[in-house]
Amino acid sequence: MIVNIEEVNSIKRKLTVELPAAEADQARLKHLDDYARNARLKGFRPGKAPKSMVAKVYADELRRKVLEELVAEAVPKALDEHKLEPVGAPLLEDVEYETGGPFKFTVSLELKPVFETPKWQGLELEKTRVDISEEMVDKRLDDLRLSLAAVKKITDDRPLGRGDLALISYQGYDGDKIIAKMKAAPFNVELNTDRLSPEFEAGLSGMRAGETKDIPIIMGDELEDPELAGKNIFLRTTVHEIKERELPALDDEMAKDLGLEGVETLEDLRSRLRRELTREAEGRADHRFNKDLTNALAGLVDIEAPTAMVDREVANKIETMRNSLGGGGRLRKLGLDLNISALREDLRPAAVNNVKAALVLDQIARDNNVEINEEDIARELAEMSEEYSQPVDVLREYYQSRNLMANLREGLKISKTIDLIKNQAIIKEVDKTADPADLTSETLLPEAAAQEIPAPEALAEESGAAGGEPNEG
Repeated sequence: MIVNIEEVNSIKRKLTVELPAAEADQARLKHLDDYARNARLKGFRPGKAPKSMVAKVYADELRRKVLEELVAEAVPKALDEHKLEPVGAPLLEDVEYETGGPFKFTVSLELKPVFETPKWQGLELEKTRVDISEEMVDKRLDDLRLSLAAVKKITDDRPLGRGDLALISYQGYDGDKIIAKMKAAPFNVELNTDRLSPEFEAGLSGMRAGETKDIPIIMGDELEDPELAGKNIFLRTTVHEIKERELPALDDEMAKDLGLEGVETLEDLRSRLRRELTREAEGRADHRFNKDLTNALAGLVDIEAPTAMVDREVANKIETMRNSLGGGGRLRKLGLDLNISALREDLRPAAVNNVKAALVLDQIARDNNVEINEEDIARELAEMSEEYSQPVDVLREYYQSRNLMANLREGLKISKTIDLIKNQAIIKEVDKTADPADLTSETLLPEAAAQEIPAPEALAEESGAAGGEPNEG
């Protein structure tokens, strides 16, 4: 086997491999024998057709079989012989092969960039200060209480007001002309939630059950629909029912009825909500910090990011976005879809940044012999056990049965390396509100391509404090 290596750039190589004619002929004859034993050709009993005829009829398939076998065998040998470790599958670019002649092919591949570990000690970073106020706890408690409220239809004749719910329908009009696309069958709305336009909510306020009213609406100039953009229309709206919430009493009994472990009194519940808020705020602060750290690490080096790693990072991020939005099928039902081509381009610059940072992080880990042992895994599972209120053995089985232990181990290795960097960084605490949009931004990943470590879907938190439709009473 003759191997010629062309250095395209600092990380890309082209390998031209040539195998002697005898080796190619041997592979071809082996496959020809297989085909001849089973060939069914007109005029011959199965397996009795002349090999020359079989070779002619199945020429394309034989060539493909030879190509697949020889490339699959030769590429690993060539990589091993020349100590090359590609970051993605080598790409077959060209094949030269005629029966009786040598077998020659070219593959391209990418390598991890080789670089000196930059000086990472003493990085200047900012960390958002976590400060949970009593007002924040009160707000979370109010949200929880609201989610537990029963909803009942009011029977007295009173107008729709702040905090009420209503069953409404409407038909849009442009003057005397019906706007067919602006029609809504009866649906529930709630006043004072910031979900309705101010003008529509103002129009609904004060209406009574059974009343119909024309509510003027000014359509924005930015609308893509030319029939509606910038127009003054009105919605002929009917209030079918008015409902109100009956909030549970804010006392120890309400707290106990939630059935949360360790919660017997209202003060216990406040303490639990304070811990939840702290954990969420710390999560946002850590996410922002890791994002800033990613940018800092990527900025320490001037290297080319392997395309294969960037592509995997982009694909991983798109899949995460799809899952978080309920999958492509659900998006289509909602009349939405992801423009994958545009999305790939939008995500690519951040993906390149992530890959560079991940390469630096991996090199720091190797330089400092960062390893994960069984004690680290046991400690992580114990912390998850407390968070998800599930036994450690259940969690361990979850990750093992889904072949996710390697992901868990790699994630812990990243965390340990980040801790190493933190311990030698100059970190300034700042008062900065973490932007919720940061939670959908790029996060540092092992080799910028590993799957995110999923939390067991069956182990959701039991608090039930978030949202949900109110109970009908």
